[in-house]
Amino acid sequence: MRVTDVLRKKAVKFFYYIRKKQRVIFSYMPYAGIYKKRMVCIVYKMNVSDFHNDILTSANQKHLHILSAQTVRCVCAIYSGRRCFQQVEDIVRFFENNREKNLYLALEDANYLSKENIETICSWKPICVSLTWNWQNELAGGCYSDGGLSKKGKEIVKVLTGNGIYIDCAHLNRKSFYAVADMTSLIVNTHTCLCTVHPHQRNIDDVQIRELIERKGLIGITFVGKFLSNGGASVQDVFRHIDHGVQKFGDRWFCLGTDFNGSEDFPPNLRAYAQMDNLFDLFVKAGYPLATIRSVFFENLQNFLTKHR
Repeated sequence: MRVTDVLRKKAVKFFYYIRKKQRVIFSYMPYAGIYKKRMVCIVYKMNVSDFHNDILTSANQKHLHILSAQTVRCVCAIYSGRRCFQQVEDIVRFFENNREKNLYLALEDANYLSKENIETICSWKPICVSLTWNWQNELAGGCYSDGGLSKKGKEIVKVLTGNGIYIDCAHLNRKSFYAVADMTSLIVNTHTCLCTVHPHQRNIDDVQIRELIERKGLIGITFVGKFLSNGGASVQDVFRHIDHGVQKFGDRWFCLGTDFNGSEDFPPNLRAYAQMDNLFDLFVKAGYPLATIRSVFFENLQNFLTKHR
C-alpha cells in the first residue's frame, strides 16, 4: 500500500474520531504533509470560547447543555433590562442548578446593585459586572450619555473588585471608562468593536485598548452588525476588527464576544457557532499561524477564566 493511501486512511479515521468527540483540543497531530495541515484545520474550527452570550435572558435559557457542547468556555450574561433584583436572583439560581463546568456567569446592566444586596451578588461569583447599559443610571454613564461614574458607582466598583470581580466596560462611555480604570486593574471589555476600523459610540479606540492591556484586561470582539460597519456587515468585517487589534497590539489580548442571544443584527454567515468556520477560513487565508488563531478563538479566554476562577 502506498504511503499516501495509508495517510488518507488515517486521516479519514481521525476525522470521524473528531466528529464523535465534537470539540476535543489537540496540541499534537501525528499526521504529515497536507493531511496534517488539513486535520489541524478541522480540529481548530470546532473550538471556540465566547466572552459574552445572553442566553440566560433569552428564549434559549433552557439550552445551557447545548451551549456547553458548542463552546470550550462561555460567559453567560444576565441582562437586567426591566428586571428587579429578585428576578435576576431567580435566573442566577436557575443557572447554578443547571450550569455545566465550562459555563460562567456575568451580570450586564446591574442597575439594581445596592449596599443591601451587594454581598449576595458577590457570593454569586460572577466573572464580571457591567454597571450600566447604553444610558445613564445611578452608577455610571452609558455610551449614549454624558454622565460619569457616580459616588455610588465608585463604592460599588470598590466592593466588586475587592472580591475579585471584574468591571465590564463594554457599555460605558469614555468618561466612566477612565474613572473605572483609575480605580482598578480589574477591567475588561466583553463585547465591543474597534473605533479605528469603524467609529461608533459603543466601540473603543486605540487609547482605551492600551489602557486595558496595561491592566491585563481581555477584549472580546462582538459580531453585532452596527458596531462592525455602516451597513451590510459581513464576516470579513469581524475579521478586520480582530486583525487590526492583533496586528497593532498582539494576539494575547483579544477573543470572541459574540453577543449571541442578545441581538439579531449579525452577519448572515456568522449567526451561530456552527458558522464559525467562515471566520476561521479568513484567518487561514490571511496567513495567520494556527497558534494565533487558537489564541483568539478559544485559548485567550480559556486561560483568563482558568486564571481568575
